Amino acid sequence: MQLNDVVKGALDAVITKFAQDALRTICVAYKDIKENECGAKHDEGHPIKDIELSGYTLICIFGIMDIIRAEVPQAVADVQRAGVTVRMVTGDNIITAQAIAERCKIISRDEIGNPKVAMEGK
Repeated sequence: MQLNDVVKGALDAVITKFAQDALRTICVAYKDIKENECGAKHDEGHPIKDIELSGYTLICIFGIMDIIRAEVPQAVADVQRAGVTVRMVTGDNIITAQAIAERCKIISRDEIGNPKVAMEGK
């Protein structure tokens, strides 16, 4: 199956749902390679950043959860009581970050989607 707009939309919906549940998404795919492609032992050539993304077959998308340590929500509450405004900055998926921030009591459910309470950063 080709990756058309309908398929892309369906995959994006899965990733978004996982992110809303505070899950990091991981895609598993494979690509058949020809003899001597990327070197005789398939260990030369393309570093991961240069790999062409066409020709892969998607096996699955799954989510993993970073466990929030029990003391984190209390630590957030302590610094908030001290007058510190806590904000979430992520280099990952902003939707996942906001879901985690809610679980850590950094933001409330009503604040999810507010660009002033969580942001992407490098």
